[in-house]
Amino acid sequence: MRNRSMFAHYSLKPYFICPDCQAKYTVDSHTRRRGLVIAVFSMLTIGLSAVAFQRGFPWSLLTFTSGTGLLVYAGYALSKMTYVRYGD
Repeated sequence: MRNRSMFAHYSLKPYFICPDCQAKYTVDSHTRRRGLVIAVFSMLTIGLSAVAFQRGFPWSLLTFTSGTGLLVYAGYALSKMTYVRYGD
């Protein structure tokens, strides 16, 4: 029975369902924009990682810097995340 509520909580719907009160909620628009920045930053880091794997040392410093910046920004974005009620 508990697994069923977890499937309802984690789905592809545009909202989450609170397992305690069954209310629908979603993230605010600022959190969505920060998520987009994280996605772009992640693609940059993956690209730099591929170049560093092929070319060697100088590119690995850029990859390290980009990865560190990505982790710092992801931590910032998670600390600023807020939820709002989802309207039907």
